[in-house]
Amino acid sequence: MVFSLLLHQVALKPIERIKLMLARTQLVSNKIADDEEHPLQAQIEMKVRLELKHDKDFRRALGRSRLSDVTRQDMVEFHLHKFRKQMRYVNANSTFYRDRFKALGLRPEDIVTYEDLLKVPVTEPSDLAEDPYGFLCVSQTEVMRAFTTTGTSGQRKRLFYTQRDVLNIVDSIASAIRNVGMTGNDTLHIMFPAVSAWDPSLMLDSACKVAGLRSKVCSDIDVEKQLQAMRDSQAKVIIGLTSFIYRITVLARDKHDLRAFGVKAIICSSEPLSEAVRHEIEAAWGCKALTQYGMTEMGLATAIECFAQDGIHLDEGNYLCECIDPATGKHQPDRVEGELIWTSLNMQGSPLLRYRSYDLSCYISPPCGCGYTTVGKMGKPKGRINGETKIGLGDKIWPSMFDEAVLGVSGVLGYQVIIDKAGFRDHLTFNVEYHGDASGVPAAIKDKLMALDEIKIGLDSDLIDPLVVEILPERKDFVLKQKTIVDNRPLFDKK
Repeated sequence: MVFSLLLHQVALKPIERIKLMLARTQLVSNKIADDEEHPLQAQIEMKVRLELKHDKDFRRALGRSRLSDVTRQDMVEFHLHKFRKQMRYVNANSTFYRDRFKALGLRPEDIVTYEDLLKVPVTEPSDLAEDPYGFLCVSQTEVMRAFTTTGTSGQRKRLFYTQRDVLNIVDSIASAIRNVGMTGNDTLHIMFPAVSAWDPSLMLDSACKVAGLRSKVCSDIDVEKQLQAMRDSQAKVIIGLTSFIYRITVLARDKHDLRAFGVKAIICSSEPLSEAVRHEIEAAWGCKALTQYGMTEMGLATAIECFAQDGIHLDEGNYLCECIDPATGKHQPDRVEGELIWTSLNMQGSPLLRYRSYDLSCYISPPCGCGYTTVGKMGKPKGRINGETKIGLGDKIWPSMFDEAVLGVSGVLGYQVIIDKAGFRDHLTFNVEYHGDASGVPAAIKDKLMALDEIKIGLDSDLIDPLVVEILPERKDFVLKQKTIVDNRPLFDKK
């Protein structure tokens, strides 16, 4: 397909240009008007209407043959219908799910209400890692692209995408970008550090070309080259790795008026966006910094934050998101923290039903302050279920907790926490990379850290040594996905 040629930066022949134009006609996002106030919601509602038009089972379930306005209840029925439909699909094509459903006696007809989803066991990441071909639902000739996860949060997992799967990803990306104010006249500046031949920059750039949007990739860690690339393309929206955008911002703001670029929005991707980092980026650029959530297992582009900054809007036309209590497996109430569980409603290659993310967040029902009335949101992820560490009396800590404290001191570029055992006490050393005059910085960081309850309790109980903050010289390179907390304690119970 033409997407593969774009991905590898191959010049298109005339026949391939025709294929590109045909591919664009299949995108729902291209049917949304440029002046649409809520493009992501409009796209999702259009998918609901298309499903109603083409599927008699959905018409029967909804009790209607047409929709004027899509309501929240319509979305719930759409999700249940698509879940049943995906159950039939995987039962016919996936050996993993066929065997599971047979063993449990599960049928699509058993899923009538939202609570009925709990009848279907969750799919573990280890299931996918151990037998990726057990989830493959198409022949190898229909596989357009295979992805392998980085494995930073566990085992590496392999996914297979068809041409339609890739077009759905393009659709999701296009709607997400338009949702933050990008128009056909704007350029998207893509800034991820180059790490491999198949990296997010190439994928986003190719997706923009398929969708008919303008984009410019610059993976250079040099600040001046990044800014010059933005000037050359007159970029108005930025997307990139959160820590990379933050680093470029801190290094550039002393010498350049970043507000003069007139950037509309900055999308921080692939890593959590702490409020401290958000504040630094927004103050420097004079625009909103928004977070994006995605999983390779679900097709990468899963959720995008809006300007209300009260949750991350889900692409509920392609995905069903549940929030469960990890201890009981039951659904959590609105805005109550739990584990996110995902189902890919339209995936053909490697569809996943009730897939465990191990991410701690919450589900937020509409409406939203931005004006969305039918599309739900997820809260900002707090951390991972298996990603916490215990200190002192057994208090749990996450990297996100320290982000707000350490990165809240202006000029900090990055940090790492080293935990050792000194006798019966925990010894925490914060190695902090800083840009500028570091006078008073260690004391400022300690003050913020000691305001954290988990640190205060440990110090008051004499189970934590006085904190150590070491200032490191500014690096000339960029370290990708460095582990924030390194626990060197022997025989420590992390459960």
